[in-house]
Amino acid sequence: MVPVVNVLTMSLLMTVILEYSGSLIAPTIMHFIWNGIGALVLGGVSLADDYPHLLNMTFSGSNLLSGGECKIEGSIVVLVVNVILLAVFIRLQRKNRNDIADHV
Repeated sequence: MVPVVNVLTMSLLMTVILEYSGSLIAPTIMHFIWNGIGALVLGGVSLADDYPHLLNMTFSGSNLLSGGECKIEGSIVVLVVNVILLAVFIRLQRKNRNDIADHV
């Protein structure tokens, strides 16, 4: 269940960043960084098995914390980070709208 909620919260986060920045470039770069560092460098993001990676992170312990088979993308840690970033960007978007409304 957590990996599905993580995909949902990441989708919402990218949408809010798109709205905040007004450009498709910002969410694209953020997603590129996530996949680039998480998958290609650390090997901690579930991409295709044939993706190369410099390191291969292995997490042990509770599947809730380690993500289990989905690696870090299935972790409650990613969910918490997504929710925090979502709240931050929603607040920034609202502040931006209020600033624009005050100047009109």
